[in-house]
Amino acid sequence: MPTFVILRLALRTLWRNPLRSVLMMLGVAIGIASLTTLTSVGEATKRQTLAEFKNMVGTFDVVNISPGGGRTRGMPSLTTVEPTLKFTDATAIAAQVPGVTQVAEVQNAFDIDVKYRDNTTASAMYGISANWLQMHRYFVAAGNLISPDDIQSLARIAVIGPDVQRDLFPGEDPIGKQIRIGNVPFQVKGILESRGAGPGGSSLDNIVFIPVTTASKRLFNRDYLTTITAQLKDPDDPEPVIEAITALLRERHGIVPPGEDDFTLSNPRAAALQVSDVRSTLTTILAGTAAIATLIGGTVIMGLMLVAVSERRREIGVRRAVGASRGDVLRQFLVEAALVSALGGLAGVSLGVGAAVLLAVQRALVPVIVWPTVGAALLLSIVIGLVFGLQPAWKAARIDPIDALRS
Repeated sequence: MPTFVILRLALRTLWRNPLRSVLMMLGVAIGIASLTTLTSVGEATKRQTLAEFKNMVGTFDVVNISPGGGRTRGMPSLTTVEPTLKFTDATAIAAQVPGVTQVAEVQNAFDIDVKYRDNTTASAMYGISANWLQMHRYFVAAGNLISPDDIQSLARIAVIGPDVQRDLFPGEDPIGKQIRIGNVPFQVKGILESRGAGPGGSSLDNIVFIPVTTASKRLFNRDYLTTITAQLKDPDDPEPVIEAITALLRERHGIVPPGEDDFTLSNPRAAALQVSDVRSTLTTILAGTAAIATLIGGTVIMGLMLVAVSERRREIGVRRAVGASRGDVLRQFLVEAALVSALGGLAGVSLGVGAAVLLAVQRALVPVIVWPTVGAALLLSIVIGLVFGLQPAWKAARIDPIDALRS
């Protein structure tokens, strides 16, 4: 019997039994919808996490070196790190490690009071070298960034974030105005463009940048660094540079085996991928649960079709009597199972795409539809129909036509 005839018979049978057809499709649709939604939202969350990390660090083509080895926890600060990382270490890395294009120096502390007239705010304070802002993709909305001349002259100038501007200068232009940082006067040179929130939801705009030399000599009175940032020539292969920096700093700090490093190297790209991989693992587990739900939908199809075989014994007997072979009956029931499962899959994909878009908008994510997963879900629905429809189809094909007509 031609395939198109079998397909027409299958469609007519499904149309004549709408309630049973809907029930068979429902289980598959729910499983496919869950699978589509979870994978799409998971991918959107992963991309958002990487974007937030990059927004926070500005770039992934760097290696950050902080003092203290494994003994330091949390964000490095002058009040929490050991005084082991020196300005001369940064100079040595720039001069002696071939895979490094440039090096930036940082001294930072948190919750430093910044005042302007009667207004006070507590901000993160960063003393930086002139190239640090460019390396981390910071830009000014007004004024100028810190220059090499500011570093050389120990200038008392500051570049402030939008939150600091809002707290200290409501309705006023801060450029050229004098603020006090720890009772030391600084002139506002620039206002940064907003960077929004970081991965933890905290603001990246409540920040003040000053020249690292000024911070070291006139504000913090410290001769050590909280971070050295080394920009890589080949960001896709950071390991050789990490090994070279490690060997150089161990030699400079007089560390011999089995002594532990008194510094820590980290790569922002690796950290971001580690966080996103955790979320991806959770999404995979949930997607596996959705796949199991789809398989349960397949068992529903098998159960209802086995009932249908018993109800359609006379129909099967008539078809066999007018010349249909066992193979024709087998194919018809398989096509019915595959068709109802595929229709359930299409319905599930439609629901899943809609749910993924709504959830992404609700969570302020950019909607991402993982089309390869959608295609795989549709293929899975067809396979489920064929697999779980095989037993009912085989049972229908084995019915004796004479006994069927007598029933």
